[in-house]
Amino acid sequence: MSTAVLTRSSLPPISWTLVLLVLGLVGSVVAGGYVISQLQAHGHAAFHGDSRGLFWTLPIVTYDYFVLATTGLVMIASLWTVFGLSAFAPIARRSLALAVASLGGAVVALFMELGYPVRALLLIPFSFTWSAPLFWKVWGIIILSAALVVLFLTWIFPGKDERPALPAALVAFGAAIFVAVVAGGVYGWMSMRPVWYGGHTSIAFLVEGLLTGSALLVLFSWIIYGFRGEQAGRGDTPAFGEPFRLLLVVLVAAHGILQLSRLVSGLYSNLDGMEVWHHLWGEPLFHAELWLGLGVPLALLLLPQTRHEAYALPLAAAVVLLAAFLSRYHFVIGGQMVPLFKGSWAPDLLHYTPSLAEYAVLVTSVSVMAAIFAALQLLLRSSGSLSAQS
Repeated sequence: MSTAVLTRSSLPPISWTLVLLVLGLVGSVVAGGYVISQLQAHGHAAFHGDSRGLFWTLPIVTYDYFVLATTGLVMIASLWTVFGLSAFAPIARRSLALAVASLGGAVVALFMELGYPVRALLLIPFSFTWSAPLFWKVWGIIILSAALVVLFLTWIFPGKDERPALPAALVAFGAAIFVAVVAGGVYGWMSMRPVWYGGHTSIAFLVEGLLTGSALLVLFSWIIYGFRGEQAGRGDTPAFGEPFRLLLVVLVAAHGILQLSRLVSGLYSNLDGMEVWHHLWGEPLFHAELWLGLGVPLALLLLPQTRHEAYALPLAAAVVLLAAFLSRYHFVIGGQMVPLFKGSWAPDLLHYTPSLAEYAVLVTSVSVMAAIFAALQLLLRSSGSLSAQS
């Protein structure tokens, strides 16, 4: 297989890309405006946290979800940019563009959650709190962002056929792994939160990042290419190919093993704080995340009746994205349900229901990501720098 620059007729259909851009911009303005108005009127009380220990709510869930997706997308692109696997060459540029968009969605969610985002942006990287995982996570994101900028300026926008310069690609790959591992450590190194604590958490974050990034790449590619009905690999629809499908199967299975392992350990343990797992076991959404989120994608991707159907990959990706978000939600919220200083005044688990403003943060992040991705696609289309294999 050889790599070639796309002709104008084989580039993504501009109509659906424009629709995605308009929807993203409208969603960003409407949902973002609502969040800002609520924050101005009520302050942080617009978010339904709990002062007894449930501090990180849906906006942080959203932030972590998109940060991990960003790391996964960079790692997927690195299969070509770093390791030279030609099967992943057609999606490398699009994966990096979506990584930038996903990072934008993450930053928006974080800024809306923070009381003074600009102050935090300036102070956290230069606080020199070496023992704080969040300090290293921020610096990892800064380095990752710089590497993505270099890749865009030197490889993506010039539309070069060959692989990018190895140093920039290698830094992006290493930074993505670093951010995912440290993001897991932010939770997994907290011994006072038994549901989070453990060295396995960073491994789970790596797998979830790759899984979420893969599913986002499939779904957004299908949105801009696939509404006209072409089968995968024909016409203007991008072919993900057998290696990508097998990668998605492996990631879904690995995520499932990690989830089931943590569930069994939580249900079996009598450690104070692990009773959260018994609470989650009684939640219908938890069972939907666990069984449907694993079973449906594996069935679509493995069964002979469905694996070659055009709808199998995007539908599996949509289910994976929803299940991964529920998994992130149950992990972040569940880990805080036991009050930090549990006593007679707080004998039960803390309970949380997101506010409308918090749901609007999620909508804003998704909209910002969609708008950035669509804008980058149009920019790459106009410059003729999109590439594919022929």
